[in-house]
Amino acid sequence: MERISRHRVIGLEREIKSFTDWLEDSNAEPSIFSISGIGGIGKTTLLLQMARTARQSSVRSLWLDGQAGLTTSGAFLASLEMTLATEYGRTRDPESALLPFIVNELQLQRTVLFIDNCEEIEKLEGWLFSRFLSELKSARVLIVCASRNGLPLKWQTNPEWKSQLRRFPLRLFTREEVYDYLGGSGLAAEWQRAIAEKTEGHPLSLALTVDMLLSEPAEERSVWREVPAVLSAEFLREAASPGVYRALTVLSLLPVADENLLNRLLDAPLEGADYYQLRGLSFVRDTVDGISLHQVVARMLRDDFARRNPEQFEAVRHQAFVLLAERFHSVDQRMQMRLSAHILELYREFLPSAHAYANFSSSLKPGEQKPFGQGDLPYLQCFLKASIQGSDWQSELVEPADCPVLLEEIAAHFPEGIFIVRDEKGMPLAFCAGVWLHALSLPLLERYAPGCRGMLGEEAFSLHRLPPEADTIFVLLSAVNSEQSLYRPEELGALLMQQWLVHMTGGLRGILAAGDPQLNSLLSILGFKACGKATGFAGIKLTTWELDFRQTTFDQWIQRIIRQTEIAAGQPTYQREDEVPPAIDRSEMKQILDGLFDPDKLEKLPVIRRLGWSGAQVRAIIQEILADPRSREPLTLLEKEILIASYLRKDRNKNQLAASFHMSRATFYRHMRLAEKHLAIVLSDLMRPGF
Repeated sequence: MERISRHRVIGLEREIKSFTDWLEDSNAEPSIFSISGIGGIGKTTLLLQMARTARQSSVRSLWLDGQAGLTTSGAFLASLEMTLATEYGRTRDPESALLPFIVNELQLQRTVLFIDNCEEIEKLEGWLFSRFLSELKSARVLIVCASRNGLPLKWQTNPEWKSQLRRFPLRLFTREEVYDYLGGSGLAAEWQRAIAEKTEGHPLSLALTVDMLLSEPAEERSVWREVPAVLSAEFLREAASPGVYRALTVLSLLPVADENLLNRLLDAPLEGADYYQLRGLSFVRDTVDGISLHQVVARMLRDDFARRNPEQFEAVRHQAFVLLAERFHSVDQRMQMRLSAHILELYREFLPSAHAYANFSSSLKPGEQKPFGQGDLPYLQCFLKASIQGSDWQSELVEPADCPVLLEEIAAHFPEGIFIVRDEKGMPLAFCAGVWLHALSLPLLERYAPGCRGMLGEEAFSLHRLPPEADTIFVLLSAVNSEQSLYRPEELGALLMQQWLVHMTGGLRGILAAGDPQLNSLLSILGFKACGKATGFAGIKLTTWELDFRQTTFDQWIQRIIRQTEIAAGQPTYQREDEVPPAIDRSEMKQILDGLFDPDKLEKLPVIRRLGWSGAQVRAIIQEILADPRSREPLTLLEKEILIASYLRKDRNKNQLAASFHMSRATFYRHMRLAEKHLAIVLSDLMRPGF
């Protein structure tokens, strides 16, 4: 499946240099290079580049392909003999034995033997070590093997060859390398951005996407649907049985799973042999917690699953949400954070793909999580300066002129309040900074954000006695590197929010304030709870938001996400035992909204008569709910905006509405149905006794 791109080879400098070093070393010993990685990551491309380099250096190269059936010593030697004859005119005397002829040829001159697709090399291990390699100890031979899992353990521990073996596990492209690849494609800058954000640095995905776009006029939607399908078919070729195939699609929806967990989501339980085969697949990792899919393969399989059978995909994803919520409190903090990150990944489709602050459509992954160091401060100050100049990202609780000084103070006295997202090289891309609430930090908070006392209310008095071991952070500053060209600011904003959210799920609480309606709507979608009003600098009116994971509130957060997905999945509402079903269903809510400005029509609706309310009362309550600037569980601010635009303003058709919310028509309809459902829940709660 791997193939040569029409573009130059990139991202393989380390491997190429090791290869050329061997070629140029006149005293080089016989060596073995093991090239490994998932399908499409560039193994064959690397071998072909090495073969070209060998020819340019006048070094003989021989090529074998494991897919040609190199499972016996006879087939292995026969393939070598054929290559020597066809490529170099070296033929064997019919009376000479085959093995001595091959060994003699390899000893005559410097040679590189390339073996591609050598997944089944284990079948030849005994013969290779005892008969073939043992004859090459004095030969100037380099054997380059490419396989998905790398050479077996026996090769790495063989006493005679382990010192001559070098392993090269291939990695995904960095964002910089992706743009390097795209630079000569001739595609428009916006197309290059979209490709970089969606291909996740997977070389074959990148090559396929570029080739499709260059070969014929193609709409964005068709490309993003076809590429995952092509690549999923390639990965699923390893799944020899239907049971393994089904298990892979389910595993793509879980961060990690053992056999029992997989069986809870499968229609038919796995056979023991199928689970064993799953563990041996090249893109499946076997860990102490169970098996997990390579992140790129998981994303592609999910995309293909959703394309082939959208209804089943939605249903299984919904089940996965419920299952992960059940597991959360029975696992340790490390696994809790992993579950949180995975839940956000599955939830990505329900988040806005285009937003003033965050673009969740990107598959960007952060670099290594490292704590703040003083060497990071100049970068963060640069981000903050650009943010202030653009009136974006910085806190509205703090005077703009005070922001740089506040960041200096936090870095000097409370550096643990700085959270940084980094690229693959460890360089800062985005950050947020705040103070953990306790007696020592309170003076700093009150000095630079005097409005915080009103936000904290009675809690502010107890903080004067609280020791530094705090569990609540008050976020004051945040900014992204908007001056670099590799990442969109909104893309970094999404990554910063996701990573900070995952950090909070480790049992922490976060507080922040915002006055921007778009940011407020986004915070509502992400599960923040509006808990009051505050006044920022220059009298700006702010909404106070809280995200609290200190005790059992993860359940509320995940249930909210489940409610956001239940309609798409065609599943019944996920409820705790103490929850009461809503008195109004979605279809009745839609009838009420359709007749909102027609009193006679409202009075005739069966749902209105059943509830014993007048049409005017219901209309007044709905208008009050939608006009309230705070969110009301489970109705989000974004859903309020959709309902207002659709049922109150009524100044645009559905296509125009979808475009105004940066959604496809299908996604807009899904959000509309969820908004109607959640408004029905809110209205039902208000109509119950005691409200």
